[in-house]
Amino acid sequence: MSEQKPSEDSSNKYFLTLLSVGILVVFLVLVGGIYWWVSQKSKGQVVFPAGINYTGNETPAPSQQPQRPQYDYEKMAGSANWADFTSSKEQYTFQYAPEMIPLIFPGDANDAVTFDVSEIPAQFNLMVLVETISNYDPKMTGKQEEFVRNYWKFFGGLKALDSIETYETENGLRGWKAKYITQNDIVGSENYFFTITGKPDKIIHVNNIFPTEGQAVFTRLLNSLDYKK
Repeated sequence: MSEQKPSEDSSNKYFLTLLSVGILVVFLVLVGGIYWWVSQKSKGQVVFPAGINYTGNETPAPSQQPQRPQYDYEKMAGSANWADFTSSKEQYTFQYAPEMIPLIFPGDANDAVTFDVSEIPAQFNLMVLVETISNYDPKMTGKQEEFVRNYWKFFGGLKALDSIETYETENGLRGWKAKYITQNDIVGSENYFFTITGKPDKIIHVNNIFPTEGQAVFTRLLNSLDYKK
């Protein structure tokens, strides 16, 4: 019995080694497959890692943040070869200048997209998202204008509504343009809210994140916006 024990121990160690190698190979194949799937899905887009979005408090390290591109907005506004964008959940579409790269947020409940065109980090400066009204106040479901008028109340950085007016895009979307006052008494940028036919609990929210020199680009993009019927 004592002469066979070293042989059994060697066999067990060999089996455990093979098992460990097999598990490692399977893990590497799974990781490689996921990486390939994400890279194929996000061609032409930049995907922020999960967990980094407008509601979080985590930002990429400075070394991970690419230098903000410098755009020729005048040339882009008059370009004829604008590209089509469809949101991740296929809730809305718009056109954009191909020089810009859409930044999307995998798994984001609000189906958001933005561009890196502002001093504010892009993950905290969304451009288009689909808001669920009942997530803010169930009593406002179906009362889209009331929701827009009271939108500031849901954010600690805002203190009041500055202005609101009805608005319609060239593409026929109807809703409101609103501005809100921050706690520092600064009037923020324009916010556009558009109703979605048949969805009283949803509203498309567009934030004008573009700089002054890029307003013609933003306006053209806004007028191309549509929701998926």
